[in-house]
Amino acid sequence: MKKTILFVAALAMTFAACTKEGEVEDKTVATFEEAAISPKEANSYLAFTSDTTAFLKSGNFSVQQTVAYDGTYVTGAVVTNITNTEFKDYTDAYKSIAGGAFAGKNYVVWYADAWTPNVVKLTEAAVVKGAYITNNVYAYNSMKNGDQIAGEPFKEGDWFLLTIGGALEGKEVNTTVEFYLAQGTNIVTEWTYVDLSKLGKIDELHFSMSGSRTGDYGLNTPSYFCIDNLGGKKVVK
Repeated sequence: MKKTILFVAALAMTFAACTKEGEVEDKTVATFEEAAISPKEANSYLAFTSDTTAFLKSGNFSVQQTVAYDGTYVTGAVVTNITNTEFKDYTDAYKSIAGGAFAGKNYVVWYADAWTPNVVKLTEAAVVKGAYITNNVYAYNSMKNGDQIAGEPFKEGDWFLLTIGGALEGKEVNTTVEFYLAQGTNIVTEWTYVDLSKLGKIDELHFSMSGSRTGDYGLNTPSYFCIDNLGGKKVVK
């Protein structure tokens, strides 16, 4: 009888650790569900203040947001839960064009400027399986409809690229992963899985962005992207 009770208890614990899809939950994956909505449960670009600087930790990953002295310039990761895709101007930057998160409620919008290190640190070195990535509404509308900085809408020959690299113990790995957020008029609008495993064992991820719309001062397409389920595997629906 005791053996039967122990077996049933162990079975119950196994099911409790499973997701709805029947897969064992991986607590090293950054879902950002446990992170506070930045800043202070406000999702407006203009809600940031000069003292809003924080490390955002989720799963095996830690990222940082940085705000300029005037409180209106944000770099790095911002956790949001906005689901609408309305766009008026740059103050709508913290929205995914896919309409919310890949899974759950929270996701990250990342502003990868050219002057701030765009780095994700791992708590423990590991092979990162991958992540889900899409455009934010600001970059999407710039590419789809054009704007005063980037010019006319994207056409054949235009492109917008996210490059992901890594490092281990301060040494850059010798490979990168490229993901095109747009090629010509084909602009990413859905959460798309990007396999990062070829980077090998790393303790840092590095992001950089480039594109065909580049001027004297760098990239003219707004250098944003959205990321969710960092470190997770591809979900087959």
